Amino acid sequence: MISRKFRPDEILFSPTTRCNLRCAHCDNQNYRFDLPKKYAVRFLGACANAGIKRVGFSGGEPFLTTDFLCTLAKAAIRRKMLFSRIMTNGAWFKTKKELLSTLRRIFRAGYDGDICISVDAFHRQDLRKVALFIRTALALWKRPDLISIAAVKGSSDTQTRKRLEKLAKLLNAHFTKSQHGHFIKNKDLFIKIFYISLSPVGKATLLKNPWDGKWFRDDFCKGPGNVFFVLPDGTVKPCCGYGNDNEIFTIGSIKHDTVQKLLSNAQKNRFISKIFSTGLHPIRQTLQRLGVRFPGKTSNHCFFCYYLANNVARPLLKSALKS
Repeated sequence: MISRKFRPDEILFSPTTRCNLRCAHCDNQNYRFDLPKKYAVRFLGACANAGIKRVGFSGGEPFLTTDFLCTLAKAAIRRKMLFSRIMTNGAWFKTKKELLSTLRRIFRAGYDGDICISVDAFHRQDLRKVALFIRTALALWKRPDLISIAAVKGSSDTQTRKRLEKLAKLLNAHFTKSQHGHFIKNKDLFIKIFYISLSPVGKATLLKNPWDGKWFRDDFCKGPGNVFFVLPDGTVKPCCGYGNDNEIFTIGSIKHDTVQKLLSNAQKNRFISKIFSTGLHPIRQTLQRLGVRFPGKTSNHCFFCYYLANNVARPLLKSALKS
């Protein structure tokens, strides 16, 4: 029998909620609150000592916190950690000078991970700025595979494809499809496109009916899970899914909890430990035996996780988790 539990293999820092975009599917609260570097550096060191080897950056828009990115990049290199990616909309800068200055600082700080840009029907950034971002980054890092793209699918897919094709044209490249996926490429660049299913929560409920008639396949949160996801206020969650704003997913704070305490809190949290060990379906089945009737079936496990945390009465959910 396979033994599963929450085992984070990456720290994913979300250093700010600030963003230059207001996307139709995003409920991110755009207030000025940035994660203090001193807490992040201390936590990174503790994670490295505990055997966690990877670090990445999300947002908000992380490029609006250049000092944070540079400081954490240098700290990670000192501890011989690996970088995963920086998530960005690729259009956060006001001038070409600002863009070049910022990217140079991060390059000189030693960051050598990937840069993943969100491009789809919902991120309505100027694609000319995105193309400039890509060309400038490629010229600095001199890696044709430096850039990847994350695109939300499940709603407005035709518009998403058109934007990807337009970006390819701006880069004098081709939007292509093979048995291995979708790409934007030419002789100087190779951009892989990763599609992320829209989780219709918050504002995004207007974009898609989440109850699509098919039950998801449990992945025990191998996708968005098994990370220490650190929010701008220092709060730590076990995944970067859309539903993790609920307090039930909080396992502590980097401001006052050790890595061991965070792991212990995750194990003691019945909801989190069940998701990572047995999956979401046993919880669903137990709730149905207790009389809960769901609006339908959904193929999106992130949405279902969100639904359980936000729509099932807490005493009833606790009863289901005890079984």
